[in-house]
Amino acid sequence: MCARRLAAEVEGWPCADEPVNRARIREAFLEAARTAHATLGPPDPAAFQVRPILEPEEREVFEQAARWYVELYGDRAVETHLHDCDRPTDAPRRGVRIGGWVDLTLTDAHGKKELRQFELWGGRSPDEDPLELDSVLLAVLRLAKWCKDEPLLVSWADLVWGARCERVVDMKVELHDLARRFDDQLDQVRVRIADPVPTMGSDCGECKHASRCSAHPQGITVTSRRNDLRPGVIKFSPTSFEAMRGCVRAWRNQYLLSLPASDQDGHSWHGLQLHSLLRFVHEHGSCRDNAHVDDVMRAHGADASLRDEVRRHAARCPVKAEAVGHELEIARFHRRPWPPFMATSRLDAVWVHDGVLDVRDYKTGHRWYEQISEDPRAQVQAWTAARLADERGLRLRMRYEYLATEIDDDPPAWDLEADDLAMIEEELRHTVETIHSESAWAGVREESTCRDCRYRSICPDSAVASEHLWPRVKEEGEVAHLSGVDR
Repeated sequence: MCARRLAAEVEGWPCADEPVNRARIREAFLEAARTAHATLGPPDPAAFQVRPILEPEEREVFEQAARWYVELYGDRAVETHLHDCDRPTDAPRRGVRIGGWVDLTLTDAHGKKELRQFELWGGRSPDEDPLELDSVLLAVLRLAKWCKDEPLLVSWADLVWGARCERVVDMKVELHDLARRFDDQLDQVRVRIADPVPTMGSDCGECKHASRCSAHPQGITVTSRRNDLRPGVIKFSPTSFEAMRGCVRAWRNQYLLSLPASDQDGHSWHGLQLHSLLRFVHEHGSCRDNAHVDDVMRAHGADASLRDEVRRHAARCPVKAEAVGHELEIARFHRRPWPPFMATSRLDAVWVHDGVLDVRDYKTGHRWYEQISEDPRAQVQAWTAARLADERGLRLRMRYEYLATEIDDDPPAWDLEADDLAMIEEELRHTVETIHSESAWAGVREESTCRDCRYRSICPDSAVASEHLWPRVKEEGEVAHLSGVDR
């Protein structure tokens, strides 16, 4: 995280209130789960009633979570304990307040205590121990007064994919080491925020503190409207802008509601691997040094297609150019005309040569556009990269390198003039303006768009019939646990 953003979060700098839409499903689910354990016994499935406020796709996630919750925890007789962790916990000796979500706390007939933390959004999973996750660690520390010296059963579960990881924490023996782990991390945080210099990049797309940031002289704070899913300042990347332009409902599901993908979205790990390899090759040598390239390919277990694509890139790589960066992250804030927005981009490679800032985007798939200017992703990349070009007094050029062997030609390079960039900015602004006025969130209902949508099986507007990839309790008949826990 950018040091300035980290300082702002830790020290509580003033900022605009933005909707925490991930909490919509969480709060609905926890309310139902607490009701399901209102009296001592197994969970009551009838308690898991969907709130009307939830959107259809959110309801699908809620119902999936309810089925897996009953499957994973249906054999345990417990009752709800209402913890006091809805507000941050004061830690005066450390001079901080400890926040984070504490999900469900319970006790059994013998008074044994249990913490259940849930994943509903497809985030990181622990390998063997739930306390590998800092979110679980903080929850345990905040419950120390409740536990005293008694053991605490700590359970983490992904209720979308049906995975569970748990263990008993001996609070009397382990609390000291857990607290020391927290203190070590707190010390690192304090070192980083001692000099809160901003770092411009993709992190800007998550920051609520653009106002008065030296990395964004135009940055301002805008409060979202009451009960609105949208933040006051819309933030997007090339990928999310393309989604915004393609289907506002899919964009809302992913970037506002943070829903877990129910379907494959067509993205390839091959492309990600190629991008990483090219970055490594350039940072540690030259792509024209065959021995160096062969060493890198061999060390990373690259297959023949990756080797061919790196060779095709070498033929396009500029000679005697200054490398500005590879997978370079950049951000730019738009203030006027209204509405404001923040755009971020990751540029595969940026070179300087012949008075030009040469921005490259490596492509491994099909060629969808005859001209780079037609691609919404390129428009965002160009508008953000123009900031670098202006700072260096250079002309801006965008190039796509299609590295798959079945693609013969790249589209012509896009040399941008001031008028081009002004038109792009207006197009971005107009799209954001449309998003702010959106209320129906209707899907496009077009097969060409829906067939690669990551929500096509749960979206009521989908034009493509599909079965979601989430495991079904009744169909699978077997709980999918993580390694290292009882089966």
